[in-house]
Amino acid sequence: MVAAEAVKPNIIFFLTDDQDQLLGGSMPPSSPGVTPIPKTQKILGEGGAVAENMYIHTPICCPSRSETFTGRYLHNLAREGQCPEGYSGKDDDGNLCCMHVDEGLVNNYTMAKTLSDAGYKVGMFGKYLNNCPPDAPPGFDAYLANGGGTYFSPQFFVHGVTGLPSGSVTFNKTDYTTAVVGNYSNAWIKEVKDDPFVAFINPKACHEPFIPAPWYNETWEEGWPAQAPRPPSWNMTKEQRADHHPTIANQDVFTEQTAQCIDDTFKNRWRTLLSVDDVISATHQLCVDLGIEERTYFIYSSDHGYQLGELNLSMDKRNVYEFDIKIHLAVRGPGIPAGTTFSQPATNVDIAPTILDLAGVQAPRVDGRSLVPFLKKTADEVTAAGWRNATYHEYYYVGIDNKCGQQHPIESPDNNFIAVRYQSNSKFGNILYAEFTTGEKGPGFIAFDTINFYELYDMDKDPWQMTNIYNSTTQEMKDALHNDVHQWLQCKGGDCL
Repeated sequence: MVAAEAVKPNIIFFLTDDQDQLLGGSMPPSSPGVTPIPKTQKILGEGGAVAENMYIHTPICCPSRSETFTGRYLHNLAREGQCPEGYSGKDDDGNLCCMHVDEGLVNNYTMAKTLSDAGYKVGMFGKYLNNCPPDAPPGFDAYLANGGGTYFSPQFFVHGVTGLPSGSVTFNKTDYTTAVVGNYSNAWIKEVKDDPFVAFINPKACHEPFIPAPWYNETWEEGWPAQAPRPPSWNMTKEQRADHHPTIANQDVFTEQTAQCIDDTFKNRWRTLLSVDDVISATHQLCVDLGIEERTYFIYSSDHGYQLGELNLSMDKRNVYEFDIKIHLAVRGPGIPAGTTFSQPATNVDIAPTILDLAGVQAPRVDGRSLVPFLKKTADEVTAAGWRNATYHEYYYVGIDNKCGQQHPIESPDNNFIAVRYQSNSKFGNILYAEFTTGEKGPGFIAFDTINFYELYDMDKDPWQMTNIYNSTTQEMKDALHNDVHQWLQCKGGDCL
């Protein structure tokens, strides 16, 4: 008798935009009942496993998403002399460029293609890459995708979606993007429920301009904060920031108008996330109703963190600091004990190998590693001991961007960095180390052979990165940190920790 083939699990991956973790906008490290996503926290946070040390490799949208879908670090998604533009352009072969990423190294090599080749139905619903290809890349059976678009009357590139023509489709002026993404993704799940499927559900929220659905426009729940968080690094004096690199050192002290803008932004971000909470809850309930919940993995994360006044950065992301690079990750599904956590440090480049591992598919040409042994609590001592104790971060200047009426932009050409976030069990202890250089053209042109500024923070004593201790550390430690971060910068595939 031939043994029955094991049933492949389904996978649903929810990826939000700009949703912070450190400031309480997702599954906060404290006060877990105070969140804009209470249903999601119950379903996934309490019903699955939550990462304690999840980070983003690059804290801006298009590079982050490219890394997530390929499992590659940013320097492996760029080519020398290509994609100098911050937001758009094409490489010499005609491939789209996207915030210095060469999409020729992304769209043909995503986990969607690997999953499709292994027999999965794959659907993309919502934001894919900022410079979004109009034609569905290989692997996507259903494609309702854009680069973020607008909250109302959103436009999507469409392929293989029942009820919609192929090509560019613009919805009615009353149609809200999160609802559109939720409705069409759920309709597709109903269609493919008898096949193994992977659904990528990527709402625009909570990206600017932070427009809530009309039904949540005035919502503010009892017990929610009256204003944006005010950690010690909020609205520092220039003297307090003098030891930071120029983007930070040059920021203004907030005016009353800037502070109000920050608070308004904070509240409307939470209001947009109420719709995301609805979509996640409805999708989970749909799987229950269809009888497929017990063979479905639900994964939830963000493309990076956010800032709301920390180090006098009024809003946005793009920086090396904990509030921009730390994110949430929650996973629920077969074999994952409910209400658990894991502390091993990880980044978004580990998501693709993790999803492929859950699907029982071999991951090709990736820099990341599967988190499944830690999610399922099956890691042996050798696996745990061999895991990395630090995460690597890399960013290249994208463009001038002023926020909330501040005189100085929230980034400038000195904001190109490579960094390592070491955890307490590393040989360096719990620290953040970063090197900065100046330039405007991205990884195809910048090699970090000239360093203009260094930053080093003791994360135990200084969790908000207010005091740069680089100049007071030993030369031996400086040399060791420099050598280590440059090893990360060169790594590929199995060479990466």
